[in-house]
Amino acid sequence: MTGLISLLCASVAAQDVPTTTLRVQSQLVVLDIVVTDQRGNLVTNLSRDDFKVSEKGVPQEIRNFDVPHKIDTIPVTAPKDKFERENWGDAPLTMIVIDEMDTPFEETAYSRQEVDRYLKSQPSLLKQPTIILWLSDSGIHPVTSFSRDRDTLITGINSHKASMPDKFNRGAVVEQLSASLSAIQQLALFSRGSKGDKQIIWVGRSFPGIDGTVLDKKQLDLMKKAISSTIDLLMQSRTTIYVIDPTVNAAPRPQFINDVGGPSTITPFSSTDPFATGFNFMSFVEQTGGKYFYGRNDLNSEIEDSISRNTSFYTLTYVPSDPIQDGKYRKIDIRMKDPHLIVQAKQGYYPTQPDQGTVTAKDLQFDLHEALVSGMTYNGVGLRLQRCQLGPRGVATCDVAVDNNSLMEEPGPDDSERASIVAVLSALDKNSVLIANSVYKFALKLPSQPAATSYTNLPLRLAVPPNAKTIRVAVRDITGRIGTTDLDPSQVKGLIAQPR
Repeated sequence: MTGLISLLCASVAAQDVPTTTLRVQSQLVVLDIVVTDQRGNLVTNLSRDDFKVSEKGVPQEIRNFDVPHKIDTIPVTAPKDKFERENWGDAPLTMIVIDEMDTPFEETAYSRQEVDRYLKSQPSLLKQPTIILWLSDSGIHPVTSFSRDRDTLITGINSHKASMPDKFNRGAVVEQLSASLSAIQQLALFSRGSKGDKQIIWVGRSFPGIDGTVLDKKQLDLMKKAISSTIDLLMQSRTTIYVIDPTVNAAPRPQFINDVGGPSTITPFSSTDPFATGFNFMSFVEQTGGKYFYGRNDLNSEIEDSISRNTSFYTLTYVPSDPIQDGKYRKIDIRMKDPHLIVQAKQGYYPTQPDQGTVTAKDLQFDLHEALVSGMTYNGVGLRLQRCQLGPRGVATCDVAVDNNSLMEEPGPDDSERASIVAVLSALDKNSVLIANSVYKFALKLPSQPAATSYTNLPLRLAVPPNAKTIRVAVRDITGRIGTTDLDPSQVKGLIAQPR
């Protein structure tokens, strides 16, 4: 994989792509909140007045409040949007990840069996759109698309071939943690364009913990950057993580406890960064508003519990009254009018700042590389392949229409609006390995008042290798949102230059 990433990085350098300043400042905070009684029963009849929210110890005004989603409002099948992508509207989405990379082979087989068992116990029409994904040493890849059809998901699981977890067997802890966080980031990016709440059900042992006190400053800073950027992406995409650990009758790995408090405990307000000096996945999951299940042999019931929680949440929003001036951790505290009720929600976030840093060629190449090879359709930016044709010199030209309304606006010269994007036209072989790509940077001038259908056409060129099976375009704007689209496979052969 290193060689493939270097290929993309070299292309970025060849096109002289400068660093891009991130100008994201998430002023509106969206919280999806699950409330239960002391017996664990879901409570769904509350009102706005039952909630009080504080950030960094300062009470916040609740701007919007929505009661739990009604299942009968979710479409049976997703209608197509203007880019021919499935559009589930504001329905909650479930992503079931079978983690083969961090889990012994026999436990992965058990996890797979339990996911299959859960699905077979459900009606033919699932409660909400669900996708099955597989995490292995080669990365995270979809086994199905989002669907409410139970049998489609079962067929996808049964047709997937398992492999041995080499990283786990070698004890490559740092590689496991890096690859796992990367997988979560890509799930957040791939689904970011969907309006509804998202839930990752991670079936496997999850990643190893790290005691930051044994790291040097550079290593600790890198770890903190990876964790904070992942939590920020999960917050922006409204994504919560649940872990179903298949290790039977055993506690999870010993947890690293910092001065914020231990995992699974109710702690008083503290502005301290919970990952300042260490990392463990249970605390990480709780920060996202999720739950960690372990030490049981009924994984299918735990999956059912996780999904029930994700179809019975309240949504509220607020704008922080304390201005965001840095990217430091901001603790969220939710109190209920009835002190006997238990809240499950995101516990804090790291706000991205306009002056917080830059996106380097290395950052760009990683996100874009994963978007190109994952096989998932990213919906953060709207785009359409208008046409592709082979030119006289054996170079294919593809015209790509980018939806101006899906891009982050920046101030341009003379009070105009513009958008900075990076676009990649790529070719992949039959194994979804990146074999060629061209990378471009564009500063698009946007209409002052774009219409509902406002597009910018981009001409992208690439010499398509003879072994190409897929032509894929990826576009990334300065917020990190990514959109992808593929050419009809039947047209790929016509873009390959024939030998003279």
